[in-house]
Amino acid sequence: MAFTNRQTRPVRRPADGSMPRPSDAVIPHEQHLHPSGRTQAPSRTRSRAHAWDAGVFFSVMLLMIIGLIALFSASYTNAMFYQGSATHFIAQQGGFALLGVIAMIVISNFNYHIYARFSSLIMTVSIVLLILVAIPGIGTVRNYSRRWLFGFQPSELAKIAVIICFAYWIARNSKSIRSFKGLIRPYGFLLAAYCVLLFLEPHTSAMLIICGTGVLILVAGGMRLWYFVPISIAGAAAVTVFYFSFPHVRDRFAVWLDPFANLTEDGWQGAMGQIAIGSGGLFGLGLGNSVQKQLYLPEPQNDFIFAIWCEEMGLIGALLVMLLFGYLIVRGFRIAQAAPDKFGFLLATGITIKLAIQTLMNLFVVTGLIPVTGASLPFFSYGGTALLMQLGEMGILLNVSRYMRAHARQEE
Repeated sequence: MAFTNRQTRPVRRPADGSMPRPSDAVIPHEQHLHPSGRTQAPSRTRSRAHAWDAGVFFSVMLLMIIGLIALFSASYTNAMFYQGSATHFIAQQGGFALLGVIAMIVISNFNYHIYARFSSLIMTVSIVLLILVAIPGIGTVRNYSRRWLFGFQPSELAKIAVIICFAYWIARNSKSIRSFKGLIRPYGFLLAAYCVLLFLEPHTSAMLIICGTGVLILVAGGMRLWYFVPISIAGAAAVTVFYFSFPHVRDRFAVWLDPFANLTEDGWQGAMGQIAIGSGGLFGLGLGNSVQKQLYLPEPQNDFIFAIWCEEMGLIGALLVMLLFGYLIVRGFRIAQAAPDKFGFLLATGITIKLAIQTLMNLFVVTGLIPVTGASLPFFSYGGTALLMQLGEMGILLNVSRYMRAHARQEE
């Protein structure tokens, strides 16, 4: 599929007869639209590939390295007790991290417009995989949830599929989201399909991340703000239905309000997490010296890894990690703002929004600000599929940064 209103120019062959350099390739431009829906004249400047955004690359690498250190420190007791090897989790995560960095670098060299061409295929594959996961006997059940398909978590593919599809659909026809009917099809249909399939697993955090990311991409693309009224009503209705339909949802709300009231069951993890954070103080107990990871806090290498980091590195270490995430998110929005076309703007915006939502959800859960949802901390929590997809998304963001408009690069 191709963008409408493209503006292309032939690449001139050098006078010496040699072939043009790859950096001379021209990205096809579409008619650029502001989030407000106003139309600008198509850009008359060429977009040449240049060096990627160093701030994004090094912040991602630093977060991943700190995440691997935090994972090993948080997991070696559980790994030794349950797996028989203290390096079980870090060895697997380290392998995925290496593959992910290679994938990030490779993906950063692919013109991001290629994802528009394959958006329908990516969406179809993600839906098919989610259907397969929901079939008993095919999907793998862990902790009362069926979320894995032969070790792969299709919900991670669904997150990037929503970003790519929404970005392409809006870039192709931005007027579609200016009417309520246009929002229902195809945007509402796709979100509803993902919610139904994730509901069957169940995977509440993935539903929240996908819906939140999708809605905010629509806002960035020019959706009328008063549409938030019916969307908010629908969201409140969904939460109400979940609350009264599922006992485990009601239990999570009760545990969230007072985790120490139910220490023998669901409140244990939240209570131990808060104890870990409070025990860290200003400077922490020291790397490797956590008490709560000694079989008190369940699976400290997953959703509550930040609690162990706070216990060992204290408030100073926690602020360092939060500042790194904040810096990466700001850089992501800056890349989006300087993208050469609508698709690049929405693609970078969606990836950055998804990172921000998932990070905040995890931090809010660990600190007790919202109920436990199962959202992992990007680059930190154990999980090969999530780490690979997150690094791949950073590769797409880096590629968009290679075509940032000239005035944005000059501000560096």
